[in-house]
Amino acid sequence: MLKENKKFNNRIDLLYYDEKDEYAEMEVKKYIDNVYYLDLRKKGKSLRIMSMLKGIPYGIYQYDESRLYIKNGYDKIIFDQPLSMNLISNINTKESILMAYDSMSLYFGRKSKIDSTTFIEKIYNKMQSKYYKKIQKKLYSKFNKVFFVSENDASYEKEMYAEFVSKIDNITLGVDYNKFDSSRYSNSSSKNIIFTGIMDYPPNKDAAIFFATKIFPKIIEKDNEVKFIIVGKNSDKDICNLISNNIKVTGFVDDIVESIASARVYVSPLRFGTGMKNKVLEAMSCKRAIVASETSVEGISQLEHNKNIYIPTTEDEWVYYVVKVLNDNTINDSFGNQCRKIILTNYSWENAYVKVFNK
Repeated sequence: MLKENKKFNNRIDLLYYDEKDEYAEMEVKKYIDNVYYLDLRKKGKSLRIMSMLKGIPYGIYQYDESRLYIKNGYDKIIFDQPLSMNLISNINTKESILMAYDSMSLYFGRKSKIDSTTFIEKIYNKMQSKYYKKIQKKLYSKFNKVFFVSENDASYEKEMYAEFVSKIDNITLGVDYNKFDSSRYSNSSSKNIIFTGIMDYPPNKDAAIFFATKIFPKIIEKDNEVKFIIVGKNSDKDICNLISNNIKVTGFVDDIVESIASARVYVSPLRFGTGMKNKVLEAMSCKRAIVASETSVEGISQLEHNKNIYIPTTEDEWVYYVVKVLNDNTINDSFGNQCRKIILTNYSWENAYVKVFNK
């Protein structure tokens, strides 16, 4: 979205407060005025326990909002991600916007219902969902607007907080469709299946393991030349242990578009999560045939099962649809072209920018 600012010429400063990233700073400075870094992480081994005792979500509790002070003078302050919402406590501004993206109470509620989680994990996730509901009720009143990237998440939050209905809204994510354009690469003749994402993000890790252990072995039985490629940084030992003759874990890659273009099928087997999935939009922009779970395509209303995507609901359906795409290039062409057209028509960062900045 920051790239769009060049068209509108707003003065924008960025403050980030987690891990210092000099490369990211250098990239962001191309589009804004100033970048500031402040380490707000609390130190100590008992933070997770203390957050439970205080009834505060751990994601929020781990940052010390008392160390943040911003001088008045900004017309608008945008708080990025739900983890930043508590930082508004010591800030006064004309207009404050929370880019919540996903409903965290819905996220943890769904996560608590996944079969693979232990009893302790289920209890923890249920408590996190409860804590987010409580702190959101307290903090939403301090924001002028709260944006989600999925209409489903926004509707869920509106039902929960009737008093904040006028503040809660959703914006449509954009895609850099010039970057995510696979036409500069030749269509792959290999039978590759690809899944992309940051692999220490729980929904992505769960999805990769689920597909590799529950779905892919049945696909190999039908065609042992098929490869499953897992692309994305922060792969831990659980992900790396999936590596075999037919499963490749790449870690971070310089050109994600080239990786997507090398695959015949893009899969997104997310079993929990919230919000609109960038990974799916990027695969659509790259003209890939996509097989994805219902969770993966939430908020992308233009996608329709059997028309421009396959949305399996059982393990057997996963196998059937992936194999079907692998063996029929006409599906890849048809679905891919339709998806690219959807992106060009509906998913512009300019539209998102205008809604947030009222331009």
